[in-house]
Amino acid sequence: MSRVRFARAVALLLCLAACAAAQDERHATAPDPKPSQTFQKAAETPAAAPRAFEFELSGFSYHVSANGNGRRENGGPVRRFNLRLESGEEISHVYFSKHGSDLLLVCEVAYGDGGSGFVARLEQPSMRARWKQRVPAYDIKALREGDSLYLAARGFVGRLDLRKGVYVWKHGDLFETRGGQAFFESFEVPEVAGDTVSFREAAVSQRPAKTIRVNRKTGKITGTE
Repeated sequence: MSRVRFARAVALLLCLAACAAAQDERHATAPDPKPSQTFQKAAETPAAAPRAFEFELSGFSYHVSANGNGRRENGGPVRRFNLRLESGEEISHVYFSKHGSDLLLVCEVAYGDGGSGFVARLEQPSMRARWKQRVPAYDIKALREGDSLYLAARGFVGRLDLRKGVYVWKHGDLFETRGGQAFFESFEVPEVAGDTVSFREAAVSQRPAKTIRVNRKTGKITGTE
């Protein structure tokens, strides 16, 4: 092999090695385009009248009263909002996250001896509600993945479209037959793997916890174990 050909071969090998290293670096540092995100729980303010919840997110401070009135502030103009509760409802827990620049709230509400909840998407900076969707049970756990919100509550699981605020699918009044009919106990935070979303029942004292597996696209229950 001539010196010229040898030099060209060495240069080609070095170029290929550099390209491979750059590609590996891009793969190692590329962020997940649709990372899953759980919700954080807002702190209840001590001795507040009425009962209220506070949290901070992206440099803003938020205050949500149990009656649904809220405000956002960061040292400038205060933005106020109202979550428009039904008559007799009172917020008992608040969980928060973001979707793009918007604020997502998952709220549990109590009324009489019962309880349920709702999800609200608030546009920022106006704090206008884009939509609000009911969750027909309490003890809510939520996982956001892209434009989907997977919800689990007592006897209920579902997938919510965060763009429109409507359910893609849902299963309510879930029963288990072992030891007689009874609602499923509360669930842990949903888990997504491939096309399957798993809803794992929270640990219970009198029987083994169960898991419901659902096809996240079709909503079909594919297994219970």
